[in-house]
Amino acid sequence: MKWLRPLLLQALACVAAWLFVAPALMPAAWAILQGMIAAALAIAHRLPPWQRLTHGLFVPAVVLMQQLALPGWIYLLALLLTVAVGRNALSERVPLYRSSGEASRRLAQLLPEDASLLEAGCGDGRLTVQLAAQRPDVKIDALENAWGSWLLARLRWARAGRPLRLQVRCRSFWGQSWANYDVVYVFLSPEPMPRVWRKFVAEGRPGSKLISNTFVVPDVKPDERVPLDGALQKELLIWHHPHGPH
Repeated sequence: MKWLRPLLLQALACVAAWLFVAPALMPAAWAILQGMIAAALAIAHRLPPWQRLTHGLFVPAVVLMQQLALPGWIYLLALLLTVAVGRNALSERVPLYRSSGEASRRLAQLLPEDASLLEAGCGDGRLTVQLAAQRPDVKIDALENAWGSWLLARLRWARAGRPLRLQVRCRSFWGQSWANYDVVYVFLSPEPMPRVWRKFVAEGRPGSKLISNTFVVPDVKPDERVPLDGALQKELLIWHHPHGPH
């Protein structure tokens, strides 16, 4: 059960820190040591960078909040905001990633004229609005099911002048048919990529393309690679639909 691993990692770090510092006597020192051990364990298990940071900061943040004695409604508000923006990190292990400006420029160069594009998980709408400005001929369907991120994307869409060929909708891309798109773009995490590939093969139309920012499909070699200069966003990986012309 994958959800047990982060709990066990935190528990192990708590016990290891307790061997050196008594938490009841020096809670701040214990929390800092626990965070360092948790981050080291996350690195040793080769977890993604965002999980290393989360493990390292979790207990120190809890201890700090307790010492500040904040009112209860602040915790409720923080929980609601976290769920609103990052629900997919909890349900599908997909944190909120924001595609870089370079990624949007490269993607704009790759799209054929008058193409139809699905951005499967548009986050706060940064890429999709930039892409609509660079390629007004492209029809873009941007889907996001975290309602907080979707609201941010809608605000970007409104501030950009409400491009007519760009739709920003609050719904899961898993429930959307991929049969009507020339290109499907994803920037998710390693976890859902096998499922993304299966859906693309099952529903994508012949001749369509799947483009993933940075994250690979296990055991499926991409047909093309377009390098990016970012430290975290390294390349665009492109797969042609296996039932269509290459």
